[in-house]
Amino acid sequence: MTGSDPLFEGLGEQDGIELVQRTPLFHSLNFDETRRLFRAARLERREAGATIVEANAIGEALYIVKEGTVRVVRDGTVLGALGAGELFGEMSLVDDLFTSASVEAETDVELIVVPRAAFELLIASDLGLAVKVYRAFCRTLSDRLRRANVFLPAEQRLRHAVQ
Repeated sequence: MTGSDPLFEGLGEQDGIELVQRTPLFHSLNFDETRRLFRAARLERREAGATIVEANAIGEALYIVKEGTVRVVRDGTVLGALGAGELFGEMSLVDDLFTSASVEAETDVELIVVPRAAFELLIASDLGLAVKVYRAFCRTLSDRLRRANVFLPAEQRLRHAVQ
């Protein structure tokens, strides 16, 4: 990501690094680690209504919402909305499975996009960074599972907890 790229006008390196560090997934990274991650990213703008991630497709990137709102949709049902500072697509950096939902721009949005290939090169070059990021992935997934668990009927929660 370079300041001379017109796509990044209005998003200086310092602002981008601060936004990345505020996301729970990357808050444990130090400044240098965050700067290296940020430099592997690009800024994308999408208009309201645009599909950012297709359901049942191989994920290609991690996305951090810089401005605007996106909605997560599965089978026509809106599962949730994400705003500035929130992220999606992180599972595409971990596995080769199809995406479970679509993500659409609810409003005009600006996104910081970390492509999978660039992320993998960065992680492979720094094992300390890899440990921090994958540990944060585990925490994020654990938190999501715990929150999703409250929606299960009580008898299923107990059964799943024992398995």
